[in-house]
Amino acid sequence: MKLLLAAFCVLVFAQASFVPEGYTLVFADEFDAVGLDRAAWDYRYLGEYQAGWNSEEAVVQLGDGLLQLVTTRQGERTLTGMIRSSAEWQYGYFEARIQFQALQGHHGAFWLQSPRYNDYLNDPAQSGAEIDIAEYFGGGREREFQHNVYWNPYDSPELQRIGWTISYRRLSGQEMSADFHVFGLLWTPTEYVFTVDGVETGRTTAGVSQTPEYIVLSLITSAWEAERLPADQLPDAMLIDYVRVYQQP
Repeated sequence: MKLLLAAFCVLVFAQASFVPEGYTLVFADEFDAVGLDRAAWDYRYLGEYQAGWNSEEAVVQLGDGLLQLVTTRQGERTLTGMIRSSAEWQYGYFEARIQFQALQGHHGAFWLQSPRYNDYLNDPAQSGAEIDIAEYFGGGREREFQHNVYWNPYDSPELQRIGWTISYRRLSGQEMSADFHVFGLLWTPTEYVFTVDGVETGRTTAGVSQTPEYIVLSLITSAWEAERLPADQLPDAMLIDYVRVYQQP
């Protein structure tokens, strides 16, 4: 019976991943240990951040195979969580299995960011881009789930660009908080290809970064959305089953 169970688990593991042919694993965190792996991840922007307070307490890893980013209230503060990978990669296939938060008023994301962001105006190839593999704004919104590509300064909206964006709900009718989904990005020197559960949801050649980038996992609240967050229904959490990175040899 144990052998059959083991074989079944291997089969499920194989089916749950949608790795392009020719790509091999170069990084993985299955979040099986107790406590965040500080060799693999750093806390990002601790302290006051937008309309919340990024805290180590909001990043929970109990050893049950899940990383939890938890939004909760502590006195007058809304505690939020954000981490980034210590390593950086240039090109590859990036994948995470995530069940997003349920409530509006905060947004969860699995994304890539460049340490050189903004260094070269109007030149995402050199500066890199913010690549939102999956960004979720809570259930019940018309555009609650998106992929995005940004470059140029955040404080200059007239210069900021969105290379591609989509609302997945219009395609599927699914709430991203109802279950786990596998979110993927294939980043090559010429384009980005986005997938959800192995199905391509779009591709773009806009804003393609040619510089190494790191992974960010975040659940934060911004000023424009914070009033939607019902304090009496907190805590609310974004659950991450794994993060994996694959590259061509």
